[in-house]
Amino acid sequence: MIRSFSLLALIAANLVPLVGALFYGWDASLILALFWIENLIIGAFNLVKMLILAARAMRPNELFLCFFFVLHYGLFCSGHGLLLWDLLDLGEIDASAYFGDLGFGPLELFAEGAAVLIGFIDLHGSVILLGIVALALSHLVSFIEHFILRGEIFSLTNRDMMARPYGQILAMHAGLILGAVAIDKFGSTAALLAVIVGLKLLIDFMQHKRRHKLSSKQTAQTS
Repeated sequence: MIRSFSLLALIAANLVPLVGALFYGWDASLILALFWIENLIIGAFNLVKMLILAARAMRPNELFLCFFFVLHYGLFCSGHGLLLWDLLDLGEIDASAYFGDLGFGPLELFAEGAAVLIGFIDLHGSVILLGIVALALSHLVSFIEHFILRGEIFSLTNRDMMARPYGQILAMHAGLILGAVAIDKFGSTAALLAVIVGLKLLIDFMQHKRRHKLSSKQTAQTS
């Protein structure tokens, strides 16, 4: 029996694209875009946790760690968003159309990543927003259950949080790329999309259990 609300929410959130693929004609672009956007949701919740931990510890210098996390995580996700956009053969992405000419460097890469996000939302409209809301609610439930109610706020540090999302998103990014390659080779069939969603759910389930099992041990050691 599953006794974790966050695990139930995770399963429910992943059922949205599965049902979409099987019964409502959701295509590869929509589903893979949704899974890439989940990485941004993960990063946003991780940043909120880092800011809370910095405030709780009353260490303003830890705000630098928050800034550094935004920098390296944001660049990582932007790069993979651009790669996914290219693998899906959606044409050129023009960040200047949304943000003007930002020159070169990290700021331009951030803008291109943001343009990919806007491009996916423009392409799929309200349908993708349904999936985004479901995923965001899943991570909100996990935040409340584990970080607040189960005491991760007292056992984790910002040094823990710096690396924490990468185990999950590296697996997800690898799955996104392999999924895009498989779809390019075999076509965007409902069965293949369902397999991709199912594998993603399995990865999420294992990562969730591993991550919070470690957190529970840390909480027990600090109590």
